[in-house]
Amino acid sequence: MRRFYTYAITIFFAFVLIGESNILRAEENFFAELVPVESRGGAELAQAAKLGFSQLLVRVSGNESILEQTAFQEAVDNAQEHVVLYSYSEESDGTYLFLEYDDAFVRGLFRDESVPYWEQRRPPVVVWLALDEPYSRRFAARSDDVTLLSPSINRFEARGVEARFPLLDLTDAAAVPVNAVWTRDFDQIRRGSRRYGSDHSLVGRWIDLSDGTKLVDWYYVGPDFEQHHQMRQADVEAIWDVGVDLAVDAMRDSLAVTLQRFEAAKAISITVTGVQSIADYRAVSSVFEALSQLVELRIDAIRGDILMYRVAGVSSAQEVARLLPRRSGLRIQSASDPAQLDLIWESIQ
Repeated sequence: MRRFYTYAITIFFAFVLIGESNILRAEENFFAELVPVESRGGAELAQAAKLGFSQLLVRVSGNESILEQTAFQEAVDNAQEHVVLYSYSEESDGTYLFLEYDDAFVRGLFRDESVPYWEQRRPPVVVWLALDEPYSRRFAARSDDVTLLSPSINRFEARGVEARFPLLDLTDAAAVPVNAVWTRDFDQIRRGSRRYGSDHSLVGRWIDLSDGTKLVDWYYVGPDFEQHHQMRQADVEAIWDVGVDLAVDAMRDSLAVTLQRFEAAKAISITVTGVQSIADYRAVSSVFEALSQLVELRIDAIRGDILMYRVAGVSSAQEVARLLPRRSGLRIQSASDPAQLDLIWESIQ
């Protein structure tokens, strides 16, 4: 029995480490795309640069309709001008072109057009799909229901979000029984999803009907609210399109920020209390330095255990709070005033 538990724990931590490494790779390649090509000619390169840049803009914005805006379509038309690095690779299924784009240009485009920008430190979404079968209800498993679940993976990836699937082991069975989905016990869903490092879940209730269609209730379950969409459809990929869009749109609306031109932006005051040592000061400073690509930042004053900052480049204190990474050690005390953000330093636990 002890050997079984050791094995289960090893699998769990391997799952978490793989997930974390996927997030790191996504952040490192946030302004890059991999595009299949037929040849290595100049015309093919130009076309691939446009396709890759289109995909990049959708992913960075989290918004599939962004290419309908004139400035973004013009940027796609001139995409090759914004490629800073490219390379070819031969894979078993063909030739691929890796394209890295100018991140400063992309941010500047979003800033100039005042279009919501969703930065790369994105939380994953945990997918709990409950199936209503003739004699029982169960969760779809990544190992057993590959054909059913696989359309969601590419769909989430195209929108810039990593999908995670529960292990469905004894721990999950105790935390999230399948009937919790039918009774809409979303607090159980939240607790179960935190095991996989996220406060965001896509929950599905899936019923196969006799005419070949599927009746599906999709729920996005966030940290403090839910959204619902019911549909009846035969096409599995179309069903996933709706579910993934529901989750990603809700996440984008709660996490994206609107970048402002620095010369026109109003400054936002930030206070951080509880900074009691040089080590605290360095830790807090490193958190804010990570935001320097998106905002202008300066220290206004240091008074006792209080640091005072001034930030410009986003529209409100709430949006500054959205940029703070998870587990940063900073807790929000108040962000009700758009021009004032109050934080408490609690150190990283």
